[in-house]
Amino acid sequence: MSEINTAKVHVRPDDTALLTCPHCSRQKIAPVCSFKGCKSRIKIKCGCKNVFTVDLEFRRYIRKKTNLLGKFTNHSQKNIRGDIIVKNLSLGGLAFATIDIDKFENGDEVEVSFKLDDQDRTTIRKEAIIRNIQKNIVGCEFEKSSQYAPNRALGYYIMS
Repeated sequence: MSEINTAKVHVRPDDTALLTCPHCSRQKIAPVCSFKGCKSRIKIKCGCKNVFTVDLEFRRYIRKKTNLLGKFTNHSQKNIRGDIIVKNLSLGGLAFATIDIDKFENGDEVEVSFKLDDQDRTTIRKEAIIRNIQKNIVGCEFEKSSQYAPNRALGYYIMS
């Protein structure tokens, strides 16, 4: 039995995951709701006797690591403005780094804008709510009613 590198597996909305053996390519859909909130790395033993490890990704949206320059306006803090570096991005939100970390509180309403590093250098503008602040990273959830960005371009970028 050999253990191969850990693969990331996206959990479906019905709390199942498609597990694929890296040795024989056998696939199985497995319920994974019992791992939600407590354990995301699990070992799987395939019918071919190969043991492999997967990281279960319970996020609603796939997240892409980035390094994109942008700007913020914090509407909850007297429209304070500053620079950001978008560190990761999904259809539901983003995380950014900033030296202006002290200008944010959970629940603040912000506008973020940045250019994708795609062929068209697509400009994305989104209204968001601050959900998490850690060290110099701010996590945001996009407003559902935000009409600022072409979600098609964002979706295509994240999947590329």
